[in-house]
This record gives sequence, structure tokens and C-alpha cells, in this order.
Amino acid sequence: MSKANKREYFRIGLKIPLSAQLKIVGINNILVDTKYARIFVTDISAGGLRVHSKLDLPLNIDLLLEFMFSLFHSELKVLGTIVRKSVISSSMYEYGIRFSLDENQHTLLMGHLNLLSIRLRQSNIISSCSFCSEEEMKQFYSAK
Repeated sequence: MSKANKREYFRIGLKIPLSAQLKIVGINNILVDTKYARIFVTDISAGGLRVHSKLDLPLNIDLLLEFMFSLFHSELKVLGTIVRKSVISSSMYEYGIRFSLDENQHTLLMGHLNLLSIRLRQSNIISSCSFCSEEEMKQFYSAK
């Protein structure tokens, strides 16, 4: 018996990841402000992200995360929480993130994602989005 896909939104898999920033803005409902860390977005939907990070974030506390990336010359900042974590290597982790968006943010993101889906069918790279360069990918995924 196959496991049903319970996702609410169409997911866009990215052959070339988006370069993005992540910071912790809340821990167990207490506001904090950390520095940004680089992450790579490997897929995205209106409901969340799948990201690769060198940060080993704990799952046993309630973290509120802010993600910042660029789509079509718009810098987007969205909040989300970790719903899944897996280890890729000793220095790389994959996280499933669920967004916490208000209606306006959700509508804006949906518009950008629809356009992204259409444009990606035409080309792998769109200059007005924060896609990673080959050099960035090499540095990010090299073991350190």
C-alpha cells in the first residue's frame, strides 16, 4: 500500500537550489534575534520549504525561524517551524519547514511560486531569483 501524499500545496523541486538565509527569531515562545546563516532551498511550496543547512538544530524545542530569499527581485521574509529533520552528512542536515504565513504573505508567495513554476519549465536559472552559483554549491557542500 502506498503512502498518500498529504501535502496541501503543489511543490516545486529545484534542480539548482535557491541561496537563502535563516535565523532563529523565537525559542519556546520567547523572542530572540540571532545572526543569519546560509541555507539552500531544495524545494518550495506555499506551505513550506525543504532546506539544506550546516546548522544542527534541535527538534525537541519550539523554534520559530525566519527565512529570507529572493524571488523575481522581491526579497521575501517568511516565518516557519521545523517539521522534519534528517542527516545528510556529518556536517549537513535537511529540514522540512512549515510556513506560518498571514493571508497577505500567502497570496504574495503563491503568485511568486506560480510564476516560478512557469519560468522553470522554460529555463533552469532565472536571474531575478537567488539561485546558487556552481561555486557557492561547491563551497557549501564541501566537507568542513
